[in-house]
Amino acid sequence: MTNEETKMAVDVLSAPKKPIEVNTPTQPTTVITPQPTKKEVKPVAEVKDPKGMFDYTGCQTHVVKEGETLFDVAQQYHVAMQQLRYFNHVNKATMRIKTGQTLYIPKEPVYVPTGK
Repeated sequence: MTNEETKMAVDVLSAPKKPIEVNTPTQPTTVITPQPTKKEVKPVAEVKDPKGMFDYTGCQTHVVKEGETLFDVAQQYHVAMQQLRYFNHVNKATMRIKTGQTLYIPKEPVYVPTGK
């Protein structure tokens, strides 16, 4: 870099700077806050199983169709078959469910005691 180039660079950097003009809006900006929509909240009826072991409140239900097995329902809802059986008090020896029977699908894993 030559002396002249250095002087020019110093002059450019040390020159008084012009203020930057910003266009100010003539009217203030209005911010609209969305209001949450009100949803009607219906109380969920408490549903207890006949033996009083489980709370079926909030569980999905499945009505058994003709030809369906407990295994088919367990696969459809991604639930372990033994948990579904125990949760719905289906006989362990036969695993038989009836057409039209309502099965409750557990919301979370169910502990099945050994031998039950």
